[in-house]
Amino acid sequence: MPNDQQSTPSLEQLIDVIANSSVGIAVTDRAGAVVLHNRAQSVLMGGEADHLGGRILLDSAQDGLQALIERLGKEQRVENVQVTYRGSGGGNEHAARVNAVLTGSGDDARIHWVSRPELSERLPIPNDRTEDVTSDATSWIRAVNERPLPALAPTKELEDVMREFYEVAPVAIHLIGVNGQVMHANPADVALVEYTSSPSDYVGRHIRNIYDDKGLLDDFLGRWDEDSPIINFRANFLTREGAPKPVLIFSTAQAEGGSVTNTRCFVFSDPEPQRARDTISAFGWPA
Repeated sequence: MPNDQQSTPSLEQLIDVIANSSVGIAVTDRAGAVVLHNRAQSVLMGGEADHLGGRILLDSAQDGLQALIERLGKEQRVENVQVTYRGSGGGNEHAARVNAVLTGSGDDARIHWVSRPELSERLPIPNDRTEDVTSDATSWIRAVNERPLPALAPTKELEDVMREFYEVAPVAIHLIGVNGQVMHANPADVALVEYTSSPSDYVGRHIRNIYDDKGLLDDFLGRWDEDSPIINFRANFLTREGAPKPVLIFSTAQAEGGSVTNTRCFVFSDPEPQRARDTISAFGWPA
């Protein structure tokens, strides 16, 4: 996909999508020193990076971090790695699954991290249930929304870093507009649904084309207008050839005046594709 201003988000969109996403995002140097991170990442870390010595802390003594960095040096990219984030003093543990990619070399090397929390629940819930305010999915998005922007949040001065993150991110990212159109999709998202050879057949068109369950999408579109989060939700996308692609969706929306400006959709290949897909209606949608 060409890298120009028409095919990539604006600077303001990038700042919003990265800073306010429902998954943890961090960019570090090769040693794990943080260049930027978002609200969700500070929830996972139990504090801001500058309060943790400026580094991501994994496991009890950073052994987990060093092992993961060494693995990245060999493989360049990892997905669905189980980790435990720890705050200073070993407290505030948060289990997560990490996707990461190493770019550049020497002093120019960066690691781009995307972490989704390990959750047993999801949002939205079936229509025959009332929202459980104690569910881990509800608690997660509340904690993210209530977290102040960290000192190392994305800024205009970090535009080059943010654009590199968007291009190389080890997770699919797309922005959907008020009319359901795919406004922007990063290379990982285009590849996920197998449109790399002809991205214009996907980007700029309605998101309906890649949802297996059209009723589910109709529900989602209404929820995005209400700024209602979609967290840890299992669905099937459709590839260009119409094959089902099991995914996990983490999505929130930037909404103004009861209408969505754009979504912040982060989509992971489901590491458990054999699991049943989630539904909204207790009785299922008509075929």
